Amino acid sequence: MKRLISSFILLISLGSFAQDPYRVTIDLTRAQNDQVPVEVIVPSIDKDEVEYHMAKIVPGTYSISDFGRFVVGLRAFDKDDNKLDVKKVSTNRWMISDATKLHKITYWMHDSFDEFDGYGSNKVFEPGGMGIDANRNVHVMNTFGFVGYVDGMKFNPYELSVKHDESIYGATSLKKIKSDKTTDTFSAENFNFLADAPIMYCEPDTVTKTIAGAKILVSVYSPNNKLSAADVMDNIDELMEAQSEYLGGKLPVDRYAYLIYLFDGPTISNAWGALEHSYSSLYTLPEMDPLRIGQTVKDVAAHEFFHIVTPLNIHSEEIHDFNYIEPKMSQHLWLYEGVTEYSSHHVQVKYGLYGLDDFLTEMKGKMNAQDQYNVDIPYTEFSANILEPANEARYGDVYSGGALIAMCLDLTIIKSTNGEKDLQAVLREMAKKYGPFKAFKDDELFGEIEKLTNAEVGEFLRKHVGGIEPLPYQEALGWAGISYSPENSKMVATTGRFGFGVNDDDEIFIRDASNLNDFGRAMGYQEGDVFLKWNGEDVTLQSINSILDKHYGETKQNGKVKVVVRREVNGEMKELKLKAKAVHVKSSEKHMLEPMETLSADQTRIREVWLGNS
Repeated sequence: MKRLISSFILLISLGSFAQDPYRVTIDLTRAQNDQVPVEVIVPSIDKDEVEYHMAKIVPGTYSISDFGRFVVGLRAFDKDDNKLDVKKVSTNRWMISDATKLHKITYWMHDSFDEFDGYGSNKVFEPGGMGIDANRNVHVMNTFGFVGYVDGMKFNPYELSVKHDESIYGATSLKKIKSDKTTDTFSAENFNFLADAPIMYCEPDTVTKTIAGAKILVSVYSPNNKLSAADVMDNIDELMEAQSEYLGGKLPVDRYAYLIYLFDGPTISNAWGALEHSYSSLYTLPEMDPLRIGQTVKDVAAHEFFHIVTPLNIHSEEIHDFNYIEPKMSQHLWLYEGVTEYSSHHVQVKYGLYGLDDFLTEMKGKMNAQDQYNVDIPYTEFSANILEPANEARYGDVYSGGALIAMCLDLTIIKSTNGEKDLQAVLREMAKKYGPFKAFKDDELFGEIEKLTNAEVGEFLRKHVGGIEPLPYQEALGWAGISYSPENSKMVATTGRFGFGVNDDDEIFIRDASNLNDFGRAMGYQEGDVFLKWNGEDVTLQSINSILDKHYGETKQNGKVKVVVRREVNGEMKELKLKAKAVHVKSSEKHMLEPMETLSADQTRIREVWLGNS
């Protein structure tokens, strides 16, 4: 399964709070054929012609969404319900004549979770889309997908009314100004604030709790009731406490909402993950085993929440005044996504939510992941041109290479300042200087960081982020007493060279047996075999990794390997015992990370600053 971890969306207010608002109504009770009606009563207009815009792209998704293609039957009316002339200019723009008379705009909106005639090949990543499911009475509403704005009037306030059945509840971070059993009305200072707050309507399963001074809301839709909001809150409670310490002792927001939509079938984008907002994050994840989904939510939540630092409080001009129709991208995805991804793992090891070995395994995985990508252009150039097809294919590298940049930068800051500062300390200083309403210039970021640190840090950024020099893993990790080897070869017991799979019952099975080696053939493996026991141990999702580690490292050449599988034989399911003598093969392992047993005083000091007591 393809996994797209996350993106963020940051939307900053630049204008004053205008007094003439948009009044928008979305009627979920009239949903049909994956569509809902939208009515937009517009502010007063003093121009003869205006354009109504739907977003072409939203920040954080790094791909063209073209939400205008989901609009059906857009019409414009004056106060007496007389139609005004409307001409579609492009996918996301409509020209309206006699605009001084314009009172309201109406249309139907397709959802993006399901295909329809005219959808096209460009599939919208679900956390950045719209899901209208009248049959299950669950609706995922990214407001930027339903509502647009009149060109030049993006900073007028919005009142959004949502009509819904009594049986469902709308969870969101939007300000609710009034509500009854079937209608909620929300307010937003302008389009940016409206677009920054998704809403999820479903049968209520919500939990609220005050953590580190912030009111935390969790809302879950689980079609088969495999996960509850209480389960999620139990998983993220200690995480958010650790994050508050990591960020200087308190959470930087007064409220935050986790909106979690689980799916029990394939998605149109063939991806899963989350999209971050200033006061909330929206997740679309597979409905799997509760233990797995709990840790997955925790890992993704750790990443998403840290977007409050970058880009909410630290961002460039390109993000500060985002152009929804013709966007200009920032050079610093490594900061917005890479630093955030690194922090999501670093906080967990620094505050004891998992061990050093787990952290090093995560970093090793990112090194292996980065090997997939062509990194022959600087990260700054790649980021600024992310919408070009050649660079879009490298987007996943922001979560691997970007996180590794952050790790090496963190160590460089600690070493070069003699432990007086680390990356988080520098980010806190930058957040105080800039904050939500002030942007840095893209070309000046490296110099700004150098002013807060030293020339060694500035040189690191110019060589490894603004240039293409490989990251200094061996040197940087060595400062903290971690040995790094690019590759290591050893003899291990083979499993048979088959492809693993996980079925709907979360059982491990042989998905592909086309490349079995001699040992696999001696065992008699067949596609579809479900593993029940391996050398006497029960095979589960929770145990499989430790079972395989033992097999690789402890099974001697010609030692006995005994496996119990479930297989269909002549139309009946039977348990079969398979066995063969172990065969050792040469295995090459890349990017070996190991804590050194003996540390110098400098290494001890740097590791303590970097990882706390881990």
